Amino acid sequence: MKFLTASATALSVLCLIAPPVAAQESAFSKVAVPATGSGTSVAKYVVKERAKAENLGGEAASRIYGGRAAQDGAWPHQVSLHLVERLDGSTEGLYGSQFCGGSIIARQWVLTAAHCIADDEGRAVDPATIAVKSGATDLGEGDLRAVASVIVHENYDPSTGDADIGLIQLTEPIADSSGPVAAIPVQTNSTQLPDGPAVVIGWGMMEENKFPVDLMETDIDIVSNATCNKGMAEVSQRDLGAFLFVIGTENRIPMDRLEEAYSIILNNWGDALTNNMICAGVPSGKRTSCNGDSGGPLMIKEPDGDWLQVGIVSWGRKPLGSNEPCGHENLYSVYTRVSNYFDWIASHVRG
Repeated sequence: MKFLTASATALSVLCLIAPPVAAQESAFSKVAVPATGSGTSVAKYVVKERAKAENLGGEAASRIYGGRAAQDGAWPHQVSLHLVERLDGSTEGLYGSQFCGGSIIARQWVLTAAHCIADDEGRAVDPATIAVKSGATDLGEGDLRAVASVIVHENYDPSTGDADIGLIQLTEPIADSSGPVAAIPVQTNSTQLPDGPAVVIGWGMMEENKFPVDLMETDIDIVSNATCNKGMAEVSQRDLGAFLFVIGTENRIPMDRLEEAYSIILNNWGDALTNNMICAGVPSGKRTSCNGDSGGPLMIKEPDGDWLQVGIVSWGRKPLGSNEPCGHENLYSVYTRVSNYFDWIASHVRG
């Protein structure tokens, strides 16, 4: 999962407080716009966190973040994405190189999040830097597959998380496998998505900054986007107030100017989620997706018992200053709404 914060918005208030002279505007433009670089930033971040964390197996991991270890073969469409430069032929290399998830939607195609396969500026990464592993719930098992190409949606916006969807084309169609492999159907643009139970899976970060070896699954609920927007607005506005108070106190900015700036921002506050996104989780935040789960599927069970992918793990938000990356009350996770991109997916997969 990628974290989007309101820090840039909060910093931008300084230009409202300070007199609008050219020198100050120039200086502000340098500090308010986040620096960008090249490379798979999400991949390197998650791999770095994995290197610092303790990997846990089945029973030890099953109680964390409200999840449980998935049974072997339960989710044959799930794949893990690995940073090739960290693969050294060892089991430890497989554990330490995983950074995102994905789902098999055709014999040669994997659906994932754009931010898993894009650099900081939203450009597709070199496919040679990524490997896909299928056919196992244990990260140390299964089959590594080479990648021929990666496709990032042309409207992907790294700053807002909109259009966070991408495709991976394998060098060869999946034929042989050491474990269960299957494709999952994705929601079309002609079907409605009701609020209600859903399941999310992945090898992402758990409580105490630990990562599982086994694939984890957890039950959550799809709720209205308004629920997500409300929770995020309350936390972000509280963080903004605290930020302004500290900055104002340290720099002797009059309180009435801080209140004025705060009011201006609140009056222009927009929703965090677009119609291309799905809100899901639980009110307590204790059953959710987290770093390393990105790109994996959000699924619902259809009346006939089959599973349907309706979303892709995309992003989340945490309170300013929190040491816990996930699991916060009233802060739900956000997923890409697959149905809005069904035609785009089909145009590539069907050629």
